[in-house]
Amino acid sequence: MAPKETVITYWRAWTEHNLENLLYLLAPDYVKGSPDLGPDVGKDEVGQAFKMFDQSLPDLKEEVISILAEGDRVACEVVETATFTGPLQMPTGVIEPTNRSYRLPLAAFFRVNEQGLVVEQRTYFDISDWCRQIGIDPNLLAPSSENVSQNE
Repeated sequence: MAPKETVITYWRAWTEHNLENLLYLLAPDYVKGSPDLGPDVGKDEVGQAFKMFDQSLPDLKEEVISILAEGDRVACEVVETATFTGPLQMPTGVIEPTNRSYRLPLAAFFRVNEQGLVVEQRTYFDISDWCRQIGIDPNLLAPSSENVSQNE
């Protein structure tokens, strides 16, 4: 599969809520960085996040606005929409649903290997805007400074 096709299929898996297809597209050494998951998470963490978001945002949709591919790199602009209707289990605790909808533009950059699997993804979006739209305090997403200092 060509890199551009891989990334289109990746976004389709999110929209179709198909975890099996999503994980199939990720290389064993896959790494992702994003405002909601952190700087470097792997395939297992993405699978866990998928399940979490599937529960809290069951109507989540990803619309690819533009996509550019060159060699093994793919850049795309996506608009994500959903309604926060289920509990969101975060490391900081459960965030109760607000039943508010959001529309979130994001940019994502991928590197795809010769086998057509995603090995790297960097996603950027305004997490404060997302929190405002769904009506939650952004501090609920971050570990407390007490937990951070204990882990250092």
